[in-house]
Order: sequence, then C-alpha cells, then structure tokens
Amino acid sequence: MSKLTAICYRLFQGEESAVDAAARDETHDFGGELVLTFQDGRELFVSWVGEPVQYAIGTKDSSHFLPDAELTRFDVSDSSAWADLIGQDVSLHFVAPENQVLKVSSASGQLLLCSYERGGWWADEVTVCKQAPAPYDA
Repeated sequence: MSKLTAICYRLFQGEESAVDAAARDETHDFGGELVLTFQDGRELFVSWVGEPVQYAIGTKDSSHFLPDAELTRFDVSDSSAWADLIGQDVSLHFVAPENQVLKVSSASGQLLLCSYERGGWWADEVTVCKQAPAPYDA
C-alpha cells in the first residue's frame, strides 16, 4: 500500500458522535462506512458486509451503499485515533476468522475495524478500536 493521506467517515444522521470519539481517541462505532485515501489517489471504502458471514468487514473501491443513501462525509484525518497512521505507509489485513476484524497498521501504530457492537459479533456497524473486543485478541 502507499501512504495514507486522508480518512473520512461517511455517517448516517445521528452518528456524528463517532467524529468526536475519534478526536478523543476513544473506541467508537457507526453504521456507515469509512474511506481511506492513499497518496496515489486511490480510495478504499470499508464497511460492514454480509459475507463471508452475515456480519463481517468488507473493502471495495466504491461505496458499499446506494448512491441515494443519506450519508454525510466527515474528515477525521487530524483526529487522535488516526494520528499514528496518517501520512504513513499502511498495510491492511484480516486478523480474525470470517473477516470480522481488519487491522490497519503502520510502523508507528494500528487501528482495528471490527463488526462488533454491544458485546456481540453480530453488528451491522463498524467499530473502530485499538484492541480487539472479546473474544478476539488481534
């Protein structure tokens, strides 16, 4: 991968607290998606998906949502949560069974993107955290 130059959350109405949580470097979740932008201009969209299991994390080069989905874009590139990754060469790889935890890492830090919500691995949300919630230790 090339250098990560921007991170945006595309959030549904009512999910704006995720932006504040990212600024405070707290675990947070949302039902929308995030967009990783790389130095070469490529964008990678990350969201919850329904395969290989019903609740998993997926990536693709375009939005996971219909064009008319009411998502608002928030730039979180300057947030504390993403500070160790922005401007760095990052790698992405799944670290838990069934694509439920995607690790985004650089030489200086990492974040985990999980399909985890309120104590269970059955979320149609993305949880952004530093340490994997139980039962996975990524």
